[in-house]
Amino acid sequence: MVTEAKLPATAVLLLAVGLAGPVAANQEATIDQIRAEIADLRRDYESRLAGLEQRLAKLEAGAAPAAAPQSDLERLRQAAREAAGGASPAPAGARVTAPATMGRERNQNRLNPEISFTGTVLGVTADAGREEFSLQEFELDLQSALDPFSRTRWTIAFGEEGVEVEEGYVLYNSLPGGLELTAGKFRQRFGTLNRQHLHALPQSTYPLVLETLFGEEGLAQTGLSLGWLLPNPWATANQVVVQITSGENEAAFGGELFDDLAVLARLENFWELSDATYFEWGLSGITGKTADGGDSRVLGTDLTFNWQPPARAKYRALTWRTELLRAQRDDEAGNRQDAWGGYTYLEGLWRQNLWAGLRLDWAEDPLEPQRRRRGVVPYLTWWQSEFVRLRAEYGFLEDQLSDQSESRFALQLTWAAGPHKHETY
Repeated sequence: MVTEAKLPATAVLLLAVGLAGPVAANQEATIDQIRAEIADLRRDYESRLAGLEQRLAKLEAGAAPAAAPQSDLERLRQAAREAAGGASPAPAGARVTAPATMGRERNQNRLNPEISFTGTVLGVTADAGREEFSLQEFELDLQSALDPFSRTRWTIAFGEEGVEVEEGYVLYNSLPGGLELTAGKFRQRFGTLNRQHLHALPQSTYPLVLETLFGEEGLAQTGLSLGWLLPNPWATANQVVVQITSGENEAAFGGELFDDLAVLARLENFWELSDATYFEWGLSGITGKTADGGDSRVLGTDLTFNWQPPARAKYRALTWRTELLRAQRDDEAGNRQDAWGGYTYLEGLWRQNLWAGLRLDWAEDPLEPQRRRRGVVPYLTWWQSEFVRLRAEYGFLEDQLSDQSESRFALQLTWAAGPHKHETY
């Protein structure tokens, strides 16, 4: 009895939803035809619901006071309420009016992507007489779920040199076996800081070694990325990442799309030492071809230690990160050149919203390893809010080969609007 009363109303509702989609999607149907079909569905629904309520009234009139029949009766009442959209059932024989429904056009904003915007400007004065204000970068970030299985992200960068797509990819993050697949252009998973956008960096620029080996914008290429979260980790979590991309990075490879592919592999190991502390260790390597057809590869290892007590997370935190890289590249004559480089920085949250840090840089030129450059970068960062950040930074750069040096002072203003702000991954 209970099943017979519940299934017709549910089936009618499912039928109405199933027919509404095709009717709305039919471009050739006229508005009058659509209205007529909706009216037919409404009349059919009202008729079946009225019949259900009449059967309910008969049961109430002849129901015995025994506990078991009363339990079935209550279930039937609940089924009628659910079929009526949660409202109490009307008296027997009363005319039932279907509640007003909201058009699908009211939900169209759910199909729109999440839009974020970031801006970064930099003022610099140097002892060489250089004084300037520069637009470091403006970024328009679009993110959206495409379906239950995939997401997309587009990052369009506006700079003084023009407009470019910094990232644009589709991410499948619900694959079985702990796999995730990325297809498109993306910042590659070499080390830790390379993946971050300029506005999210802990300093105003990328470390010297990353700029020397991969260019000022870092390593971002087009291709496929496959990540696997290991099912039986030896740490708190372990992930293996393999990326096959075009060799379009001009600083490290040939700079041509898909003429010679570059292959990257990375192993990430994460340990949660306590509620306030975690430690991360990674190994990275990428190989490809130069514009002259020689071999070019970069190997690296990185360490990250982070401490932030939950009870005082707004007032105390400490991060130490170190990365060491080795480049192996053939020069124009085909001779192998080995160059080293790295950076380390320590920063801490000393009071609410105020960070202080120090970064040390060291890099050798990949084709002239005897040319070494060193840098020291102390800085203060004040978060006006989660949307606006101000940074004061001093930098000292020394070229040991030419025995030249430069000191500079920089002020950086960064702001963000939208749901995705300064993502640090």
